[in-house]
Amino acid sequence: MAIKNFAKKISTSKTFYVLLWNLLIPAFVFAQESVPAEEMNMQNYVKYWFLFLLVFVGLMFWLVFTFGTKEIKPGEQQFSIWKFIKGKLSNAVPVENENEIMLDDDYDGIKELNNKVPPWFNILFYGSIVFAFIYFFYYHVFDTGKLQIEEYQEEVAAAELQKEILFRSGKLISEENVTFVKDAGSIQNGKTIYTTNCAVCHGQNGEGLVGPNLADEYWIHGNKITDVFKVIKYGVPAKGMIAWQSQLNPQQMQEVASFVLTLEGTNPANPKQPEGEKMAPATDSTAAAQNSNT
Repeated sequence: MAIKNFAKKISTSKTFYVLLWNLLIPAFVFAQESVPAEEMNMQNYVKYWFLFLLVFVGLMFWLVFTFGTKEIKPGEQQFSIWKFIKGKLSNAVPVENENEIMLDDDYDGIKELNNKVPPWFNILFYGSIVFAFIYFFYYHVFDTGKLQIEEYQEEVAAAELQKEILFRSGKLISEENVTFVKDAGSIQNGKTIYTTNCAVCHGQNGEGLVGPNLADEYWIHGNKITDVFKVIKYGVPAKGMIAWQSQLNPQQMQEVASFVLTLEGTNPANPKQPEGEKMAPATDSTAAAQNSNT
């Protein structure tokens, strides 16, 4: 008889099916996805979700077994799990029994009921008080947790470190922030790139062939590191110079631009006639040229 009533309750309780399905959907979704290393906390979410699911399903089965064997008498309402849970959460008095909690106050025919505070409200109210104490001791007394300002400062420091790493790797170098590099390694790298890609037009020593002379004091587009970098990056299509940004990365363009500036004043053999405007050499590039020639 109990099994029969149990099956009947399960088949007629639509609310049970809806709640169970809503609980299972997110659990299955998270369980099927592979969790990345940076989101390991999602695994804990899945564990707690399944734990809650088991408790909820166990409660539903207990209700069904407990009230499923009860015989329904003529005129008696059938037991509803949803109504049972709703009644426990709201602690409301049935409408037919409101006379028992009605107060004597009468405001223009409006009666006032002395309803009890719902249990869910008390749980939230007292739970927030308990949480406040835990939060206070955890973050402000024992200094176990990190405050938001500390987390923010750590994230800013990590972002600055990441930015510095990107700058050092050359990925963030552009014509707006490029700087002249004068260390021997970078200059040598720039010389190798120049010999491989640029010497065919500008000469092995920058004396100029099809392209202009890079060793004299005359410049067409400027002799600042930003000017040279920009010419290398975007090219000069009107003069037949291609854009190198698709073949060289930003760091390589910075190195070859720095090497080009070291050629100024080196006086190679068979120089091409000057082109452009005469400009004073940059101090850093002149020093680098002197160091590279010694």
